[in-house]
Amino acid sequence: MPALIKSLTAAAACALFGALPAQAAADCSAQRGCAAKFCQIENDIAAAQAQNNSRREAGLRKALAEAKANCTDSRLQSQREADVREKQSKVAERQQELKEARAKGKQDKIDKAQRKLQEAQAEYDAALADLNR
Repeated sequence: MPALIKSLTAAAACALFGALPAQAAADCSAQRGCAAKFCQIENDIAAAQAQNNSRREAGLRKALAEAKANCTDSRLQSQREADVREKQSKVAERQQELKEARAKGKQDKIDKAQRKLQEAQAEYDAALADLNR
């Protein structure tokens, strides 16, 4: 029985200390543009290290190097604006599909169109939130 308690205590300690780097991650909310992007990738790297996921860590390090080499605030802003326009167009398309489904009157088609509209609206809202990061 004491061996079981020791192993459970050791497992709990590993879990606790393994979680600390992820909890100690930097708060990126005050940063904007490329700096926020770099901060988020660095947090992801710390989380990958905490999980001993060396492949993910290597991929994230490569992504960070590429981001630092190529990211400019103006380019990032224009990409985000284009994403918002694309998502806004998708919402309009889904609204039209819902209107057509309602005209046909089939409830299953209406439900499906409403679900797709909600998904498109959620993506649009996320893109808007990204626009201000």
